[in-house]
Amino acid sequence: MAKKQSTTIESYELKNGEKRYKFQIYVGVDPLTGKEQRTTRRGFKTKKEAALALARLKLDIDNGTFRKVQAETFQDVYELWIEQYKKTVEESTF
Repeated sequence: MAKKQSTTIESYELKNGEKRYKFQIYVGVDPLTGKEQRTTRRGFKTKKEAALALARLKLDIDNGTFRKVQAETFQDVYELWIEQYKKTVEESTF
């Protein structure tokens, strides 16, 4: 049973006075802990931009394609790191 909640887009103000938008959305239940999982997205310059991102995120959740990129083992962390490191050094160094 999918849990549906209305998500509101809220505005907040940066220290320099600029206005930004954010939202928080329910993404499901963590199978390991059984607790609710939520994700927050922030930093949108316009409300329309935030609404578009929210719609895309809802679509990913409904299709089952949303997954937080989270390293679970040292090997996972290493593979994420090595891909980034490879781009910053010469081939002979790598």
